[in-house]
Amino acid sequence: MASTADLVTESAADKSPEPKTFLKMTSKEKLSYIAEVVTVEPIVAAYVLAATICGPALLNLEVEKSCRSNLAFNDSVCDAILHEEAPNFTVEIKAIQAMVSNMHSWQVPLQSVMPLVLVLFLGSYSDRHKMRKPFLLFPFFGELLAVAGCIVSVIFMKEWSLEVQGVLQTVVPSLFGGQAMLIMAAFAYIADVSTVEMRTLRVGVVQIVLMICLPIAQAASGVLFEKIGYIWMLIMAGGFYTFAIIYGIFWVKEPRQPDVISKKSFIMDAFDPQHAIETFNLLLKKSPGNNRVFILAFLVIYFAYSTVNTGEGSVFYSYIIGPFNWGPTEFSYFITANTIVHLIGKITGTLLGVPLFTHLFHFGDLVILGLTLVDKIVANIIFGLAKTGTMLYVAMVVSVITGISPIAIRSMATKIVSQDDLGKAQSLFGIGEALGPAVAAPIYNTVIFVNTLDTLPSAYFYFGALLYALCMIVIGWMYYATKKIEKSEESPNNLNMNGNVPCIAVDGLKCKETSNGTFTREMPCKWTNGYSFETALLLSIFLGMFGVDRFYLGYPAIGLAKFCTLGFMFLGQLVDIVLIATQVVGPADGSAYVIPYYGPGVQVIRSDNWTYRLKQDDW
Repeated sequence: MASTADLVTESAADKSPEPKTFLKMTSKEKLSYIAEVVTVEPIVAAYVLAATICGPALLNLEVEKSCRSNLAFNDSVCDAILHEEAPNFTVEIKAIQAMVSNMHSWQVPLQSVMPLVLVLFLGSYSDRHKMRKPFLLFPFFGELLAVAGCIVSVIFMKEWSLEVQGVLQTVVPSLFGGQAMLIMAAFAYIADVSTVEMRTLRVGVVQIVLMICLPIAQAASGVLFEKIGYIWMLIMAGGFYTFAIIYGIFWVKEPRQPDVISKKSFIMDAFDPQHAIETFNLLLKKSPGNNRVFILAFLVIYFAYSTVNTGEGSVFYSYIIGPFNWGPTEFSYFITANTIVHLIGKITGTLLGVPLFTHLFHFGDLVILGLTLVDKIVANIIFGLAKTGTMLYVAMVVSVITGISPIAIRSMATKIVSQDDLGKAQSLFGIGEALGPAVAAPIYNTVIFVNTLDTLPSAYFYFGALLYALCMIVIGWMYYATKKIEKSEESPNNLNMNGNVPCIAVDGLKCKETSNGTFTREMPCKWTNGYSFETALLLSIFLGMFGVDRFYLGYPAIGLAKFCTLGFMFLGQLVDIVLIATQVVGPADGSAYVIPYYGPGVQVIRSDNWTYRLKQDDW
């Protein structure tokens, strides 16, 4: 298998007639190559590192603000709660949980409004002017302002309320686009500098870079917070943001030169309502390379995915300080372990799973995404049933393959639109991601968590599983529609159904037409679509209890049923082994198996005057 560096090389433009491999380059050439291949990864990594390393501290700051400022509990009560020494303060803890949840219910929607507007207009502007770099850096200036505001809020701990902290922490940076704009610009940039074939890998590489940085920051965040406190944690985050700005200015280059010169000012051009209409026209007008229905379906998936992620994230810390009595340190340990487990799953999935699924099993992005969502549904059910911290870790391990979800989503999203509409499409998907948190926060915090706090505080996990189940329905429909299109495009109706096969006559016979012992015979043909008989049979024998054989052949519903029931308690697996071995069950698209020999298929054996019977010794 080629190295990641070699694979990424394939996505770059032709730089020389005979490019060297990475290992054969000189040190200077290696540095030059790395400088050319590594693009937005450090910027995105710096953003995630900064947000991650001060994440537990800011969550704890919300708890402390609500305790000391809003609820005005005395210092002894707040100190006991903050140091996880509050078994007798159940009423106070629930009051804090409700206070923080109510704040999140308006904070998250408010912080989602401006990014939604910005990505709507600036995505179109970015496409027209082929400009990505400014929109990569703009969010970092807002984050620096947020860091400064949070430092002042810490200084005025009792004077400034939780609501002020909420505005400074997330609403202020949202005015600069926030994470939504960064994601839009980063993945549009990656799509610009990568070929269609390499986008899945390049997106996976970005995800791996993030997942490597995350556990380092998460493992250190809780311990660092206890050692150095709020202010130094925020200063450290500000350092990462500053590095990203400097790196982006001097290192990142625009993928292509702007090919549109506008006579309008930047404000008039960027925020022209006509361009927002052009963005939504992706859903309304037919255009080459754009699948409008799939774009709409992916908007639904983006919306549900971001709703669950944001909703669960906004509630989880408030949830664990109650029944599990966790604090920032335990929380940082858990999210570190969670990141490491998903890092293993993501690296394995990107380097082994994705190639295995796509090339051997012929799984597309939709099937991969569906499998990860099934895993997430099972994990959410375990989270909801968990009564101890150990069970939370078990649920986290079960969800190991869910890290592949963003790879499949991002990759598929770039393949259903044309190259010139990538920015508009990313804007639409960014809108879906921005609307998700706006809806998630009030639903998860006010409607679900606060109302089930005394009866079933883990109810929000079941709600997430329900949303993912709805996504499975959308994915199933998209899969069916894709297969239907592929079948119509590759239908053998217009092909010559017969082929001429060269044959050799029996010894001693000479054909009149050729005057020798060779002749051609017209034989009926079978069309194939890459499904190997040997692969299907081996999958049925060794992995049939998980339904992998049915997924491979294009029967996702039966495969999912076998996955959930251990192959109908192994009986269905045995039946499928027989059906596949005898070729009664073939590929779902109606094609024939790719098979290098005559297999044990149930066929009618016939004989006619053209058949030569080879004499046997026992005749």
